[in-house]
Amino acid sequence: MSLPSTSIVRPAESARRSVRGRWGYFGRPPRLMGIDVARGLAIFGMIGAHVGISWMVAGPDGPDLAAIVQGRSSILFAVVAGISVALATGREQLPRGEALRSARLRMAGRALVVLALGLALEMLGSGIAVILPIYGILFLILIPFLGLRRRTLALTAAAIAVAGPTVVALLRAVTLSGAGIPQGIGGTAVDFLISGSYPLTVWLPLVLAGMALGRMRLDRPRTAAVLFGSGVGLAAFGYGLGDAFNGTVRGWLSGWGSVSSSASALSSSGASSLVASSSSMGPDGRGYLERLSEVDLGAALSQAWGVAPHSGGTWEIIGSGGFALAVVGACLLLARPLRALLVPVAAVGSMPLTAYTAHVVSFAVLISPLGLAPDLSSWDGDPAVSGWFWIGCVVVLLVGCTMWALSCGRGPLESVTANVARRVDLPAGSGAR
Repeated sequence: MSLPSTSIVRPAESARRSVRGRWGYFGRPPRLMGIDVARGLAIFGMIGAHVGISWMVAGPDGPDLAAIVQGRSSILFAVVAGISVALATGREQLPRGEALRSARLRMAGRALVVLALGLALEMLGSGIAVILPIYGILFLILIPFLGLRRRTLALTAAAIAVAGPTVVALLRAVTLSGAGIPQGIGGTAVDFLISGSYPLTVWLPLVLAGMALGRMRLDRPRTAAVLFGSGVGLAAFGYGLGDAFNGTVRGWLSGWGSVSSSASALSSSGASSLVASSSSMGPDGRGYLERLSEVDLGAALSQAWGVAPHSGGTWEIIGSGGFALAVVGACLLLARPLRALLVPVAAVGSMPLTAYTAHVVSFAVLISPLGLAPDLSSWDGDPAVSGWFWIGCVVVLLVGCTMWALSCGRGPLESVTANVARRVDLPAGSGAR
């Protein structure tokens, strides 16, 4: 006679089933909780840039919060995205053979989902410069880089960061961009990839640099400390020399009167300042060489080596890239002693697609185009309004993502992306698993 079967529940498994136990186990190795925290902070910063927060954080003469998050949040997001790619494709061990083939196929699957999601969000007409479409393109471009060594990735990133903006600026000059060429140097596609809000010359080196970081032992406190120190030094170097090169004071901050008038004029005039007599976008009957002689190469190079947020200049890439390294290092260092407190932030960072999509959709409903509460975002009105709206967005994401992460695990859109990537990697004729 056999005894009735009973399920044996181990203490660890029982702890995982309770809310307190799930909180305690969330973000444990092999997952790097500090990376999730950094990604969560980047999302909060991008939300702040979208709603127009302008709360003072350093007194009446210091930078405001909007100036700090402007540009730097999206750059932090790019660096962390590169780290995530490396973590998903072998960490310190480079993928080889079948593992490399699988990693490339899965990356292609993720790219297609991210691109499709980004295009859908843009169709909402929220007015936000949605970052996901360029990431979909970036993930496709990264496929040949997945098997490269850390040093090769770092050198490639440095070369693109230094030369990329200058090459683009020179191309804009020699093609008389803005002088009778309504679509810039190459039409809509080039404007999207090179001249848009998120040009490849900025985001590709940042993502490659993140991949190089992801091939390091980020679980070691010493590595995190080196990242923090190196990031602070790199930020000081990039921002300091960027101000000196452009003749600005705190030009790496946005919206400050301390920036020189010449830099402000250059920023406001855009690409059309490259050609002195370009007052009309219509056809110009003069010869090419005559118009080329009027190109202001000094203005072109000044743009290429800009330091202001979203300038796309080399000094911005170096300075804000260093800022991102410092934030990643700090998050890795603080994630261990403050792990229990940082679980909600890490939960948001563990599902970036879901959190970002929720923000864009809510913005479209509340602010534009539906405009149920358009005064919540106030660039020109009461700064407290947009500030409280930002806090409300952050709190909603913290609560919602934490509840989902502790109860369901992976975010819903992250699950869709993972499933598509897995199906793309299925052998031919194998069918669904």
